[in-house]
Amino acid sequence: MTNADDALAAAEAAEAEAAEAEAVVVAARARARALRLRREADAAAAKTEAAESEATGTGATDVVSSTVSLDKPSAISLDKSSAISLDESSATTEVDTSSETPVVETSDADVETTDAVPSADPDVVDTPMRRRFRRRPPAALWKVAATVVSAIVIVGLLALSAAMYVSHRNVQTQQRKSAEFEAAARQGVVTLMSLDHTRAQQDVDRIIAITTGDFKKDFESQAADMVTVAVQNKVVTTVTVNAIAVQKMTDDTATVAIAAISTVSNTASEKQEPRAWRLSVDVARDGDQIKLAKVEFVP
Repeated sequence: MTNADDALAAAEAAEAEAAEAEAVVVAARARARALRLRREADAAAAKTEAAESEATGTGATDVVSSTVSLDKPSAISLDKSSAISLDESSATTEVDTSSETPVVETSDADVETTDAVPSADPDVVDTPMRRRFRRRPPAALWKVAATVVSAIVIVGLLALSAAMYVSHRNVQTQQRKSAEFEAAARQGVVTLMSLDHTRAQQDVDRIIAITTGDFKKDFESQAADMVTVAVQNKVVTTVTVNAIAVQKMTDDTATVAIAAISTVSNTASEKQEPRAWRLSVDVARDGDQIKLAKVEFVP
């Protein structure tokens, strides 16, 4: 901004100097014209006085008087308004007409007088550089434009920051929901596939408590048979979840993929080989809890 301001100040100074030089030239021409008109008026007055001195008698006096009354006003009124205005402006300046190059002394009155001279003088050339300087906006306009641009940039940055903040909040909300659904699905699968014949009824009741919808109804209809089989065969099942991921999710439901390993022991075999399972589990909000809505074993 310093270089631009310096360049603008230099341009304005050059324009002021050019305007001042132009005013000096116009003032010099105006004064020269005033002097010429004054010489012509003095010559006319001298001729009139000579005619008066040569004339004698009343008749001659009347003729001279009529001549003066007719000629003198016309000579004086030739350019009376311009001569008077130019005489007043030349009162503070002396022009040496005997020299080839006139030396002009200017004052504040000269500058004010030249301002009144029309700019249509054919000798005054409106150069492209002067027009360019006149067309250049002032420094205040540049400052206003810079302020407007800065305000637009600031508003844009604020809008971008707000959008980023909202996006970040949405991502955090989605992550929180995903963690809730994953935790509910993990616990539900562990509870569903873990069974101990010594507390079979309690295990079945816990499974019913974490299920909802049609899946809960189907399990309730088979709960008694499951307890009987577990007690008779002395079944003990433990489950470990190895991997879990949310496949799709809404505000209240989610589909979760789970990889688990189960170990089973019963009267036929105290300990069987671990078995790997892949499950697709649907969970849904039921009141203030997330429960199992559907469980499918995926091959």
